[in-house]
Amino acid sequence: MLSVVRKWRETRGVWKCCVSDTPTGHTPKGAHYSGFLWDSSCGIELREASILENPVANGNGNSTGKHSLPYLGRFYVGSSELTLVNVHLHSSPPSGQEGNGRGHNTNGHKATPLSGKVQEILKGEKEVCVLGEFGVACDGSVMKVLRKEKMTPLVAPSVLTNISTSAPRGTLSLHNIWLSRSLKKIYTGHCSVVREGLTNPWIPNNWSWGGVASENCPVVAEFFVDIVPKEPGRHGNGIARVDRGDVMPKHER
Repeated sequence: MLSVVRKWRETRGVWKCCVSDTPTGHTPKGAHYSGFLWDSSCGIELREASILENPVANGNGNSTGKHSLPYLGRFYVGSSELTLVNVHLHSSPPSGQEGNGRGHNTNGHKATPLSGKVQEILKGEKEVCVLGEFGVACDGSVMKVLRKEKMTPLVAPSVLTNISTSAPRGTLSLHNIWLSRSLKKIYTGHCSVVREGLTNPWIPNNWSWGGVASENCPVVAEFFVDIVPKEPGRHGNGIARVDRGDVMPKHER
């Protein structure tokens, strides 16, 4: 067990997860799955989860081109309902234009995963949060679908969200959390990019060690929600357990 886990003194919660049954996309490294991870002791329950098909997908339901299919999750948070859309819009920056994420090529795509079914969700539901990797900063042209529906990004274009051992402060602004108007009302105003504790001595770093767990930094946002937390579950030695969601999947990543 990692030392940081042994030293974790705060409430650890009862964590659950669900992962898409089939890949939401493919990269040179292999199949890409999407999912959600949540603390059920905070009164959060998964109602349903599914992959959203869209014009970018082919007849087999596989993503074509660079983009992964959005993954939809509907949750109960206390007595309220929340819809999350997990997206991964991959885009390679042109040479010499990766200063802040705005240099990414957002043209030349006939459609993006933010069209089709995602647009229907944005128009038909109130408490909606679209989050993940967008491939560009929030002022990119591909974000016009979200801006048209009056959604608000929490991460400014100047805030960098990636990380590497060679650039620990980041080089690109690719990740964000977009809120619908009703969710913006309960947003506390606190949003931050986590950079501490993302490396580990046991993770390879080219021919050395001490690499990063992921090139994507976690983005944290706080909301005012009136719920009654459940008593955290324990697993024998007091370590929080992680259960797979009952609604979906047999895949665990």
